[in-house]
Amino acid sequence: MELEISIGLITLLLFGGLIILVMLGVPVVYSLGGLTLGLTFLFGTIDDLFIVASTTVRVFTNDMMTMIPLFLLMGNILVHSGVSDRLYTALGYWLYGIKGSLAVITIGVCVALAMTSGFGPGILTMGMVAVPSMLKQNYNKSLALGSVMAGGVLGEIIPPSIIMILFAMIGKISVGQLFIGGAVPGFVCAFLYIVYIMIRAHLQPNFAPRAERKSNLSLKLKLKSLAEVIAPSLLVVLVLGTIFMGIATPSEAAALGVVGSIIICAAYGKLTFQIMKDSCFETIKITSMALWIFLPAILFGIFYTMVGVQDAILDLLGYWELNRWLVLVLMQVILFIFGMFMDDYAIVFICAPIFLPVAEALGFDKIWFSILFILNMQVAYLTPPFGWASILLKSVVPEEIKMIDIWKATPPFIIIQLLVLILAMIFPQLVMWLPSKMM
Repeated sequence: MELEISIGLITLLLFGGLIILVMLGVPVVYSLGGLTLGLTFLFGTIDDLFIVASTTVRVFTNDMMTMIPLFLLMGNILVHSGVSDRLYTALGYWLYGIKGSLAVITIGVCVALAMTSGFGPGILTMGMVAVPSMLKQNYNKSLALGSVMAGGVLGEIIPPSIIMILFAMIGKISVGQLFIGGAVPGFVCAFLYIVYIMIRAHLQPNFAPRAERKSNLSLKLKLKSLAEVIAPSLLVVLVLGTIFMGIATPSEAAALGVVGSIIICAAYGKLTFQIMKDSCFETIKITSMALWIFLPAILFGIFYTMVGVQDAILDLLGYWELNRWLVLVLMQVILFIFGMFMDDYAIVFICAPIFLPVAEALGFDKIWFSILFILNMQVAYLTPPFGWASILLKSVVPEEIKMIDIWKATPPFIIIQLLVLILAMIFPQLVMWLPSKMM
């Protein structure tokens, strides 16, 4: 009973304090780190402090950490080599004249960028390229903005995803299986985006006017445009294929991807000192941000585990005799609510150490549950008021587009994301079929 009270008190102090500090404008990193260290001093012992310190060092020196900067560097080099512009042009040559073609092309390019550079570049690049192009063609503002954001966040679930790497480290799960497990739900999500855009364009032609066909689009030109994107496509297949077939570890595949991206960049005539410098600096910036959030979150997870929260939750569930599927749904609801106010890194580091053991104890597969978790993080990128995707897009779109315009664009795509989440819950094989081939 004493343990339960202490856990309840610690939970109240930690989460209550976190909410208050965040509402006061204190960054999550400082709020979470300060509260965790303070509570460790108050409720822990010298041994607890040693465990916190040693575990943190062990996590940060894990070989898996090398994957984060390597995959980021691969993506940054490819983006700077102009692969996104080449993809946009190539798909445009083939899809001109189709209703909603520019929005469909945007989703297609974002899928390709998700497979090469993860989350972020899709929104930034397409925000600068596709949004002005669609608005110039008199596309509905919400459809133009929504397609860019929805396509951009596919990098959260389509491999290689940085959040998957961090999730694998926390949950001691195979990165390769997470990568492969997220592929089918990610592509299903992209497919449903395209279906929605085409149906909307058909029912409301004014939303996505048909682009005029270009008279000079010969078959030779179309084939030439496709030939220019063969190399990056083969690189993606090579990187993910070696992981799936067990030829290389994810870290080795990431290193192979970096070498391949440098070769492609050179082949495009874009390999300059400035591009390599910019790619390295962007990689360092994003990696540092991830690790900066990672540190206090790890401290939180270690401390919260030490006080026995997982056992307390399981005892509570056993006492209430709640249906395990109800518990699963409740966890998804909690993640959805958190996603409205916090970034995905913070949510993963706070919730994964608690939710994963509970899900496993309830008999759910760890890979499957992890993909459900990450699908929820994809939703979090679009849900206001935090919605990191909206913040990224606002930084690159024309000034006349307000944040309220961006928020209004998200609901249809959030509904599609939630639909994919529900489908993955109802039909686990959407997630588990490919990973089962690796086992």
